Amino acid sequence: MTKLATWLRTNSQHYLLRDAQARIARKYGIAPPSTKGSFFWTKVFIPVYRVLPWGLRSSVMAAMPGSHRKRWSKQVPPAGSAV
Repeated sequence: MTKLATWLRTNSQHYLLRDAQARIARKYGIAPPSTKGSFFWTKVFIPVYRVLPWGLRSSVMAAMPGSHRKRWSKQVPPAGSAV
């Protein structure tokens, strides 16, 4: 995975998690975590991400390089007896 893809995934996960924590905190009347952060991530990325339909989100995630694209290798049948 490239450095850019790693950076993008790390930051998007961080800010999406923080947004989810803040929404849950508000729901239960608890003080939300700090809202300090980059203008782009907090005021642009999160609101846009939340209004995108799931199909579009899914296709964007599938197009990005990352661990979610790893495939399981084919299983080799065992040779001989197990004992």
